[in-house]
Amino acid sequence: MAHQSGNGMRIAIVGAGIMGRMMAWQLLQRQEAISLTIFDKDPIESGSAAAYTAAGMLAPYSELESADLAVFHMGLASLTRWPDVIHTLNSRLAKPLTLFDRGTLVVAHRQDKADFQQFSRQLIGKLPDFVQDRVFSHMQFLTQPTLHQYAPQLANNFEGALYLPNEAWVDTAEVMAGLADCLQQSAVKWHANTHVLRVDNEQQSADANSAAVFLPEGKHVFDYVIDCRGLGAKQDVSVVGQRGAKLSYNTVDDKTCEQQMPKLRGVRGEVITLYAPEVELKHAVRLMHPRYKLYIAPRHNHHFVIGASQIESEDTGPITVRSTLELLSAAYSIDAGFGEAKIVKTATNCRPAYPDNLPKVHFNQRVMRINGLFRHGYLLAPMLAEQACNRLFDVDFKSTYVDLIQEVAC
Repeated sequence: MAHQSGNGMRIAIVGAGIMGRMMAWQLLQRQEAISLTIFDKDPIESGSAAAYTAAGMLAPYSELESADLAVFHMGLASLTRWPDVIHTLNSRLAKPLTLFDRGTLVVAHRQDKADFQQFSRQLIGKLPDFVQDRVFSHMQFLTQPTLHQYAPQLANNFEGALYLPNEAWVDTAEVMAGLADCLQQSAVKWHANTHVLRVDNEQQSADANSAAVFLPEGKHVFDYVIDCRGLGAKQDVSVVGQRGAKLSYNTVDDKTCEQQMPKLRGVRGEVITLYAPEVELKHAVRLMHPRYKLYIAPRHNHHFVIGASQIESEDTGPITVRSTLELLSAAYSIDAGFGEAKIVKTATNCRPAYPDNLPKVHFNQRVMRINGLFRHGYLLAPMLAEQACNRLFDVDFKSTYVDLIQEVAC
């Protein structure tokens, strides 16, 4: 494991959502001596990051229906890393985290059967060859009697299901808290409740070959700065190349910078947490729905997270009546036990996405920007952190994922 050292490489991470915390954790797994600092606008134990408004699904198969194949490959790689992440965190935590690994059951009501069949065809058609050769270990069609063995209550309402045994999910609040605890135990300097104006390569000769985090009261200089702010970085990246604005890019013209740094957009998501003592679901459930990619993710003690809607809007206001009715009606149609559930909380947020909905790691001299995780933050964070660390410490590193790491010369 890397060790904190005053003489080590000085690294700052700006933004402490799931990507920022996972990046910090990944840095601490390495052998290099580092001095790690985190800047975040929120308190350590809570905040407005999109990471707090997520079902925590690790579902590359379910997402393959509409996601790029690159997301599937990175997601599979991340799935193999999550057990080690959880194990390492639990070795240092008083309250252990859980990796829920019972897989996903995909179901559809009779009126949505055509959508279910199309989903199944798309999944089979897009699965790579190495999966097709042993497809039964990746996906299984369950008849109603077999479904009854997995989830008796589901068998009461559905004629069958598609079982994706390798998918998993995490409790997002637990993971965020666990990562924070471990990072603080490692003596990471954490500047909470701190507003960052911008991050940039440092141009002054005294601090050449370095980068800076600019705060209202002044700047902090580091060897490298890693920007993981999600939509918080939108203002920075959207003005790339505009001299005298938030960033000072000096080597190429405005148009070239904008081409290299595509614009971020927000995609609204909504989730509802329920306490349902009459519901015994142990698997994640994906319900075919005409409007949403709808999941039910069980938590401990009969708690369930239902979500998440996907709306092309940057509105972060309270959940709408329409979404509430649709999400709750969907849950009730899956299991009547949800009819007596208590609504614990509702939450909305906006996820950061690029036009192609693919994540990107932009590396510009001493500034690295990791962004655009869309609806796949928890799924992709371990792999993205690993790839970003490899590039940070090896200038010649070439990612196996085409166009993931992009060298930006502006």
